[in-house]
Amino acid sequence: MDMDLERLKEKFYLLVAPSLPNEWDVEDALGPLAESEAACVDEIFAQIPAIWPVSHALCFAYLSAAGPALCYLALDELSLWVHTLLDRYEIGGLHGAQLFMADVDQQFARPLRGQGCLRLTDVRSRLQPYVNGLAGRELHLIAAAEAATDSEAIFLPGEVGVFAEQEENFLLYKLMVSFQWASLAAGVFTEPRFLALHRKSAHPLDCFFSEFSQPDHARRLFHLLETGRVLGFLRQELPGLMRALAPLLPRLPLSGDEAPEPNALDLLQRGLLRGQWPAADHSPFMDRAMALMRHGAGLTGDNAASLEAVREMMALLPPEEDLATTRPLIFQGIFRLQEMRNLGMKQRMDKELRMMQAASMSLPAVPKQADTDVHSGGGEGQGYDAALIMEMERAWDQLTPFMQSQAQQITINEMPEPSGKPSQEHGPTQAVQETVGATEGRAGSAIARSPHAGGGKGGEMAEPVVYDEWDYRRKGFRKKWCVVSEKELPPIQNAFIEQTLKKYRGQIRRLRHQFELLQTGERFVRRQREGNDIDIDALVESRIDIAAGLPPSERLFIRLTRDHRDIAVTFLVDMSNSTSGWVGQSIKEALVLICEAMEVLDDRYAIYGFSGMRRLRCEIFPVKRIDERYSKTVRQRISAIGPREYTRMAPAIRHMTSLFARVEAKIRLLIVLSDGKPEDYDDYKGDYAIEDTRHALLEAKAKGVHPFCITIDRQAHEYMAHMYGEVNYIFIDKIQRLPARMSEIYRTLTS
Repeated sequence: MDMDLERLKEKFYLLVAPSLPNEWDVEDALGPLAESEAACVDEIFAQIPAIWPVSHALCFAYLSAAGPALCYLALDELSLWVHTLLDRYEIGGLHGAQLFMADVDQQFARPLRGQGCLRLTDVRSRLQPYVNGLAGRELHLIAAAEAATDSEAIFLPGEVGVFAEQEENFLLYKLMVSFQWASLAAGVFTEPRFLALHRKSAHPLDCFFSEFSQPDHARRLFHLLETGRVLGFLRQELPGLMRALAPLLPRLPLSGDEAPEPNALDLLQRGLLRGQWPAADHSPFMDRAMALMRHGAGLTGDNAASLEAVREMMALLPPEEDLATTRPLIFQGIFRLQEMRNLGMKQRMDKELRMMQAASMSLPAVPKQADTDVHSGGGEGQGYDAALIMEMERAWDQLTPFMQSQAQQITINEMPEPSGKPSQEHGPTQAVQETVGATEGRAGSAIARSPHAGGGKGGEMAEPVVYDEWDYRRKGFRKKWCVVSEKELPPIQNAFIEQTLKKYRGQIRRLRHQFELLQTGERFVRRQREGNDIDIDALVESRIDIAAGLPPSERLFIRLTRDHRDIAVTFLVDMSNSTSGWVGQSIKEALVLICEAMEVLDDRYAIYGFSGMRRLRCEIFPVKRIDERYSKTVRQRISAIGPREYTRMAPAIRHMTSLFARVEAKIRLLIVLSDGKPEDYDDYKGDYAIEDTRHALLEAKAKGVHPFCITIDRQAHEYMAHMYGEVNYIFIDKIQRLPARMSEIYRTLTS
């Protein structure tokens, strides 16, 4: 049954209320659906609640594309298509989503059925461990237009659709990764030995190519020669992979297949992959090139033979031959020589700076007479010993120019060292004297000055971490959505701790006594082969078995066992702006009480605060890390806990879960202290926020972390049971009771 446009508009407005879009936009988007069947329209409209809150423009584009999409999809596949559409929108914006919707068959339907294109995002989780295992270190996989490597990462196309079957496309991805790794391992980028003394600003290979009148031709010939050698290297190192790839290599597309008259490089590619070499006496260049490629494929050393072959081939290359029209093989990719050089220079500079720091820290502390000429040979106690001066001058001369120029970057106990490359007036001796003078009495205390060193008030303490966010409307995650940063919480010196300890002096004493009783648990284990006493019940059963003609049990004893606690707990404290006043005061007092009491236990515990604004600024404040001692600094950080911004709770829970992954404990407990429901400035509220937090808690449980919430929200009963479960939270109606109740709750949870 068809549906008219007015009824569609009426139904659409009910779904998107209270926001009212432009009526013309609605009519344009719904027009193509007016003649669709009711079942199709119902399924299309069922996806609107997941798309409309994300982007109104995306929703209109979806409505226009959904009808044609159902030509390739079954009704029950539409929700999967929308799920992928939202992922594409978050990665590539509206334009990326529109490109995805423009070709439903190629972009979604065929991959869904195991055919067609394969995306890097779908296979990265399989390829990353593979290449890390090959390299013995992490080589990040990064999406790019063409395959390449810069020695620290491997660049791969965002999607591959060369073959009809996805499994074959995955093998091609695997070949790309293996080839780029092998290029590093086989020494493709090794510096030419004859250029070792002629370093320039460019990569040494680029310097070599620049010697020719047509450097691009030299580069292409070298790359193809090395491709043959690297393939031979892979056949030795990964024979199983190369056997699986043998049927696919001849089917790879070549640029020469499309050219009316293939050039020399096209013919060489065809011979390398398909074994279709040109006939002998084709040309002096081709004859020599074929001989060199066949010889080079068996070499497994470095690139020296290929470099010499390029010299020989470039001399034979006809001037009219244009190699620029030949595209590189898909797995071969391109060179990123300049990026590789820049990374190498950075690593060299870092290494030399570390060496310079070590040299500075190892200099002896020698008394310095500022007004004495070091070469004057003055009397005892005046100036430096001449032999020591000569030795230190030699040490200075051994420093590279970079290390000398970087000497001014050294600080000793935050005091700049007056060093640097020695001037012509003073020479190296003066610079060495200044270094010794600056380091006098401070051996081992030199620190390299860095723009990232230290941290100001509220500065980041580690690299930000990105987490997914659960969107219940689409029944899937918003990928890499929330950025979590750990921020320093500067300690505050005030009277809060002293006043709290005085106020709760008697209660702290009682809590410590109660917690001492939790240190070890004692219990009787019955029916043991050995023990402290006879198990009367087991003995009676044994006599009955004998009387019945059955073999008696040997387990006739009771043993007293002491179970040692193996507990790790994290207290996650809400630091949103709603905790100002007595709420925040009581939370801090409760933390002081629990810390004072837990000092008598062996339980490991941590305290973190959380707050933030919007998804890109979710902030975590370490008050006490799990391996940190309860000290004066920790007490001062507790004093510094105060109201900040909003309550985006799920990213904080996910971050705590990731930290717990590093902790080995029989019981891992996450106790959340909050005064309200999750909420943030960017429409993160209501059902969306509650469902995301609930999912984060479920993720924590799945990883062996047991969450529990202590809340003082008077409306908590409306949503807490749904988020935490019926028995995983407690509501405290009077905030003044929190300090006393919190210790009782912890004792109950862990005993």
